[in-house]
Amino acid sequence: MADTYLEPTLKNLTDTILEQRVDLAKSITKKQNKRYERLEALEENLLELRIELVTLYGESLSMTIEERQERIEHWGTKTGKACAEMGISLDSMLREVPEYRTAIGNIIKETAIAQNYSLSNLYDVLAILDRTVDDVVYYFCLPFVEVQTQTLKASQDQMLEMSVPVVPIDAGVAVLPLVGTIDTHRAKLIMEESLNKCLDLNVSEFVIDLSGVAMVDTFVAHKLFQVIDSLKLIGVKPKISGISPEMAQTIIQLGLNFSDVPSYATLKSALKEIGFEKTK
Repeated sequence: MADTYLEPTLKNLTDTILEQRVDLAKSITKKQNKRYERLEALEENLLELRIELVTLYGESLSMTIEERQERIEHWGTKTGKACAEMGISLDSMLREVPEYRTAIGNIIKETAIAQNYSLSNLYDVLAILDRTVDDVVYYFCLPFVEVQTQTLKASQDQMLEMSVPVVPIDAGVAVLPLVGTIDTHRAKLIMEESLNKCLDLNVSEFVIDLSGVAMVDTFVAHKLFQVIDSLKLIGVKPKISGISPEMAQTIIQLGLNFSDVPSYATLKSALKEIGFEKTK
């Protein structure tokens, strides 16, 4: 609870800040638009949020610690999520923090001079402002980062799905061209996509092309065996193409046996075996 001797001082400051909240929010909006031109398109929405924030700063000075904490947490959860969903960068939002601290600090200084605050009163008021600013940043960043993390994960999942492109090239025939590194998560996705797409497309001949895979180690080979065995169980005839001489030597050195799986040096030769000839 606020100290009794501070209550008139804090109430007076709250009223003064609330009287200037719109002008203060407009001033910060103008500065931010100058720094970040992309924010101009969101000016109307952001101005409203800034007015809310200045109001929160002003009213927080007259609140108890418990009331202040509850209000800031509620504001931060709502506003942090809203700003992240608008696609605003966190650095641009954090750039505003000193503006509020400076502007409200100036109001406190001017009021303190005009009303002859004691040094002790001024220090206590500034301590409340500093703590409020710190809490606003903390509770704003939590939901903001959470939304951005979820968005990033969704993008990564989408990119992973695109990295396992099962391509139907004719009735009953499909190709899976793999490129890059195969890790645990991607290996699982390869298994799921291969089986699901083969069933959905009624595939009988399935070529896994390794031309774009830089390295085949024990892990990758083991996962390929799992995919191949699973495809066989659902009636699909798997084939492997794109095995380079270096890759073949690695497979032999690892003691792996691909003898029961048709393998080809190139995708072209695999498709030719299935019956695809270049039409002249």
